[in-house]
Amino acid sequence: MPKLMFFCRRPAEITHEAYAEMVLRDHVPLALRHHPTMRQYVVNIVDHVPRGEPDFDSVAELTFDSMADYSDRADAAQIMQDDAGRILAGADAYATTQHIQKEASELPPVGTRSPRVKMVCPIRRRAGMSREDFVDHWLNRHGPLALRHHPGLVRYVANVVDASLSPDALQLDGIGELYFARPEALRDEMFDSPAGEAIIRRDIESFIGHSCGYLVTEYVQKRQ
Repeated sequence: MPKLMFFCRRPAEITHEAYAEMVLRDHVPLALRHHPTMRQYVVNIVDHVPRGEPDFDSVAELTFDSMADYSDRADAAQIMQDDAGRILAGADAYATTQHIQKEASELPPVGTRSPRVKMVCPIRRRAGMSREDFVDHWLNRHGPLALRHHPGLVRYVANVVDASLSPDALQLDGIGELYFARPEALRDEMFDSPAGEAIIRRDIESFIGHSCGYLVTEYVQKRQ
């Protein structure tokens, strides 16, 4: 089940606040109307951009049963492209496969602002490491370590990048999603102990070349 992820940038003449309003008020209803086979649709409004990282304004997540459900709707694609041209300066798009490492015990209602704190983390693998080794390490070694040593995590998703859909997109191998119940967990419950933090940091260095965390506000628009 492919999951498409779009890292979006607004035009310079539109404020971040106005852009967020236009996406949620105008673009979301269009997407729901013209992508009826979409299984899940999430819009993340970026609240904090890490220093030195690309200045994205939102991250959209669209999940389908197959790529054909997305790509074969030429009429919908044109309508969505026209609307995106109105509110976007550009977007880096990726086709990914989602691996849920931990599911939340409670999911937020559809169509509302999620109360959870969420980080979206673009990832590039360590130089010299094969894609296969990167994926295996992330899913089978780092995932369990993260669940053991990040007590504040309420949901954890590893999205393995299968292909870039934009010619000029940043090279990514994965996109992580880390969810916490409240902002204080980022400070007080990020690690279970200094020893646990050291284990996580050493493991990150062993397979990740570069990563960062965008703090976002999540709006789940559709879930099946």
